[in-house]
Amino acid sequence: MIVKRQKTIETSDINKVVKLLKEENLSGFNAGPGDSFYGGDNVKALEKQFCDYFRCKHAISVNSWTSGLEIAVASLKLQKGTEIICSPWSMSATIAAIVNNGCTPVFADIDPRTFNLSPQAIEKKITKHTGAILVTEMYGQSSGIHEILKIAKSNKLATISDTAQSIGSTVNNKFTGTLTDIGGFSFNWHKHLNCGEGGMVITNNSKLAKAMMLLRNHGEGLGGDFGHNYRMTETSASLIRDQLPRLKTRINQRNKFVRTLKALVYNDVVQFPFVVQGNTHAYCTLPLLIESKKIRDKFYKILHMLYPVRKTFSRGPLNRLKGCKYVKMPNAEQLPNKLLDFDMNYAYSDRDANIIADLLNNPT
Repeated sequence: MIVKRQKTIETSDINKVVKLLKEENLSGFNAGPGDSFYGGDNVKALEKQFCDYFRCKHAISVNSWTSGLEIAVASLKLQKGTEIICSPWSMSATIAAIVNNGCTPVFADIDPRTFNLSPQAIEKKITKHTGAILVTEMYGQSSGIHEILKIAKSNKLATISDTAQSIGSTVNNKFTGTLTDIGGFSFNWHKHLNCGEGGMVITNNSKLAKAMMLLRNHGEGLGGDFGHNYRMTETSASLIRDQLPRLKTRINQRNKFVRTLKALVYNDVVQFPFVVQGNTHAYCTLPLLIESKKIRDKFYKILHMLYPVRKTFSRGPLNRLKGCKYVKMPNAEQLPNKLLDFDMNYAYSDRDANIIADLLNNPT
């Protein structure tokens, strides 16, 4: 590897965590009645910070975005067996959140240009048993969310955005993840904001927010349903509090690198991401499409020795997982044959752009 990981945690961030450690102030949560039910000072401050930044009414911190998805689905209080339409091109946690809440995942194929759910494919999957649509905002931009919201409204369906990879991107100047009933973000080590593990759920619906707060922290103690321990630590909250003001700069740096690289690549077989009109892209990763699997494999053979690049996402198309009922998803199933996906959590320079472009232009 000739490029180093981007350093996201600064000395001042570390000093604040050290102070918390010395004070043994690691969590402010208590499951009983009282102010501590909602967490410590850093957790509360972080949630307010997210509400202000993303212009939403409620933010509920969690110990991982997987936990966030679990309480998001649970808060809808859907009957057992209810169908939730979802993407086959996502991380398995999106499907697990559906199954673990007694609901049934129903896959709809993706738009091959954006890697996100196709609104037209969603419409074909709606039945009298459908209760919600769970949208995955892949790689750094939203799906055709306005079309999806129209479909959801006309069919009285709830909507959830899995915005783990697209924090800070926008749709017509509104943040991705804020347009659906529930959205949320991941703070896993390779995301834009990093505390190792962590996440944030956002909503403008006070009823859903209350349900998720109860589910996060053993809600039966306050008269809710049996809940979980999905609480965020004070150290994690402190780290994300310091990083959130840097989010815009990090996204701008990634966009600048992508523009530089795109200007240097003239090989027609290399296709850069299609950015939907009105959208901005946060580039959690940079997914390139190569129509020929043979050429893609040739690129990968050279590039992966120098740069963090992969040929698929996570476990590949989720409809092929052993635990899922197989339904053919042509667009999603083709991606592992075409994808060349660069991890963007690295300190790429203009020199790196030139090296990568030279290899993409001349793979022999």
